[in-house]
Amino acid sequence: ATRDISEYIVQIADKNGLPDGLQTIEGGVQVHLACHSRAQNMGPKSADLLRLIPDADIGVIERCSGHGGTFGVMKDTHQLAVKVGKPVARNVAKSKAKTVVSDCPLAVKHIVQGVEYLDSSAKLPEAAHPVEVFARAYGLI
Repeated sequence: ATRDISEYIVQIADKNGLPDGLQTIEGGVQVHLACHSRAQNMGPKSADLLRLIPDADIGVIERCSGHGGTFGVMKDTHQLAVKVGKPVARNVAKSKAKTVVSDCPLAVKHIVQGVEYLDSSAKLPEAAHPVEVFARAYGLI
């Protein structure tokens, strides 16, 4: 069976536990549940993965980023994609999280771009994949 990487790691953790060494991460993480992940009906596995990190401040966003594949990068539809994603960008900006993650690398970049459109002088969150943040908590990267 094919599984998402976050789903796979959570299954391993549930079945076998995790090795020692996870360290807390500073600054909070907003987890965008990518549309394709929601369509797979696997639950919020990226958020579950990051909640394995001790004392992690994890927020979850269950809304479309507005990116929609090429829709977010095409000149004719980009502004509409930004408008669709504005509620997500507002949520991230309001959270003041240091990091925003998504299983969709295009969506997470679009979200950070949306935060920048809201306030060009704001300190932008880092865009990452959930597994990158998890690996950082283990000191691997």
